[in-house]
Amino acid sequence: MIQELQQQDFQLDSVTTTEPIVLCAADDNYVMPLAVTLHSAASNLEKGNHLHVLLMDGGISESNWIGLRETLFDLPISIHIIRPDRSEIADLTISHHITHTAYFRLLAARLLPKSISKVIYLDSDVLVRGDLTELWNFDLGNDYCAAVVDISCPFINAYHAHQKYGDLKAALPFLNVIEPIRNWRELGLDGSAHYFNSGVMVLNIARWREESIEQKLLACLRDNPDYVWCWDQYALNVVFHGQWKQLPAHWNQGAHVFEYPTAAQCPISKDEFLAMRDDPSVIHFTTEFKPWKYEPFHPSQSLFFEQLDLTAWNGWRPEKPPFSWKRWWDLKAVKLIRNFLIMYRRVHSVFR
Repeated sequence: MIQELQQQDFQLDSVTTTEPIVLCAADDNYVMPLAVTLHSAASNLEKGNHLHVLLMDGGISESNWIGLRETLFDLPISIHIIRPDRSEIADLTISHHITHTAYFRLLAARLLPKSISKVIYLDSDVLVRGDLTELWNFDLGNDYCAAVVDISCPFINAYHAHQKYGDLKAALPFLNVIEPIRNWRELGLDGSAHYFNSGVMVLNIARWREESIEQKLLACLRDNPDYVWCWDQYALNVVFHGQWKQLPAHWNQGAHVFEYPTAAQCPISKDEFLAMRDDPSVIHFTTEFKPWKYEPFHPSQSLFFEQLDLTAWNGWRPEKPPFSWKRWWDLKAVKLIRNFLIMYRRVHSVFR
């Protein structure tokens, strides 16, 4: 079932406290991976449960809606469409593969039905392997959200965290970013605190409403435009600093987990690292190198296509693009820069 929510006070039919409610946001650029996200989530539910999806539509064509309907037919899932006003966030920074649809999650407390006090947020580039009922039952307490530490940049400032914890030297060369919130001192944040990825979250919508969190998140982005990195994730980590809970690492396997040679070089515990790398409940295809691109950068690309073949996009595969020196250099540059950073940080850590 797919239906559009007309009013904020609309009550979702047949929703019980035991059935997961998921929030997603997508436009035509991400409809195909969204089909994988929703099909895999519904297919892995505990038997007898139903998945309720609140989908923020950032511009999905009718032909793609037909594909989603075909994909989800006969699965225990209902989709309720919300169409946010893009002009509300049109001034916010976007780059790379990201459109303004990524910011829709920040509007959730105002746009979701008032009957909703909690949701699971999923990016539209994830593949679900676990039962979301388990995630739905996670105890949020009074925190703003629960999320997984970002495996590519797990601390607000990794050097500061190393000084505090003293066991990160082996991990430092392999981090993607040392300091994801560069103005943390000016904002009064603890540099050694953990930094989370916003692609998989359990959101305390009730508290968001009580404290007008939307206004604080948007103000954070508009007041710090020169420091915004990773878009919505910057604001969420700033505003929720010290008031979010850690989910087990297997609930959000970031692609960067494969950059660590062994558990000894990883910035999280060995058990958490192995669970995230080898048995993830959610595979998150982070970075712009997506599995539906021609280059097979991600080790789970085959899993993505196995799941895609269960959707209306069965049989689709990316075509090999024509050769260009720019594209060749862009691909090579990523590896060159990465290798240089690892070498530089190894040398730099000796003299810190």
